[in-house]
Formats: sequence, C-alpha cells, structure tokens
Amino acid sequence: MSMLLLVRSADDVRPAVEAANEFLVYQRQRVAEPRETDEILGIWLRRELDGDLPAWLWLDREVGAGVSVHVPRDASKISPGEAGVGIRESFSLSGLWTLCWFDGTRVRSAHSAAERRRTILDSLFGTPSASQSSSATETFFPVFAAADAVESIKATIREIHDRYPQIIGGTWFVDDREHGIVPAQKAEG
Repeated sequence: MSMLLLVRSADDVRPAVEAANEFLVYQRQRVAEPRETDEILGIWLRRELDGDLPAWLWLDREVGAGVSVHVPRDASKISPGEAGVGIRESFSLSGLWTLCWFDGTRVRSAHSAAERRRTILDSLFGTPSASQSSSATETFFPVFAAADAVESIKATIREIHDRYPQIIGGTWFVDDREHGIVPAQKAEG
C-alpha cells in the first residue's frame, strides 16, 4: 500500500519524520520482502490530521464483498460500482502526525509511484481545475524512492506544481528503506 505522512504543522515535521522513521524501519525489518507499493509518496502538512479524509469502505452484496470506494465530500455522488481510493490503515502519535496507508482499486491499478501519487492527490484535492480555485493552506512535500532518477523526480515535481500550485512545498524527500525519510533538496517547479 502507498503511504502519506500527515503532519500537524511545519514545526512538527522534523520530530514527526524522526518518529515515523523509527516506526517504518522497525516495520520494514519485520517484513521479509519489500513490497513495491509499500512506499511513502509524500508528507502532507495538515492541521486537521485525519479529518475529512477518504475512509476505506465496504460495499453491499450486490457489488461484491471487499470492494473499496472513495467517499467524495458529497457521498450521494457514489455510484454502486465506483471503486477508488481510501485510507485502509493509519498509525498516529499524540495528534502530531499520522501515517496513512492508502488503498483501493485505482491505487492498485496504477503502474508507478508517480501514478499512485497523482491518484491519491486527485482524490484528496479534486480535479486540478477545481483545486486551483481553492484557498488551500496545506502543503505537500513529495517523497521519492532512493532509486528514482533525478530527471524523473524533477518531472514529477513539475507535474505536481502544474496540477496543484497552491500545495507543493519547497523541498522533496527520499524514502530510504533502511533509514526512512530523509530530506533531499529544494524542489524546482
């Protein structure tokens, strides 16, 4: 599953990353093989850590057991067969940070981390045209795998900036499987 680290404020980023790293390193050491989709895709500064986020839901029997749906802000717009994105699990510490595991058919059908990140961001912030008119005060810092090529990282940062210029933060991070989340460098938009 793909993860986002939600952090209450900019002042809490360093201690949140340090604590989440301890948890992630411990958890990853217990799992025999790394899973491609057991990745951190971003750090999201958000005062209300888990309020109004898409929860993992189960549909009724006519659709099939175990199908997940993304619950839009207006739940009446859900069609019976719609599958999407939701938070399957989360781990939180004292209201300072929450690590959320996102899942759903749209996340699982994505072929790359960049595609999974875009799917999750689109589900959280809506379509780019709708989000550009919003007055969001939240900030998103992308996190990339240590093996990602610099050109791929720069292209993804440009894409996020183009789609959501009001949320992209000024830096990006690397998810090192042995050490956790480490700062990389300034983002170029």
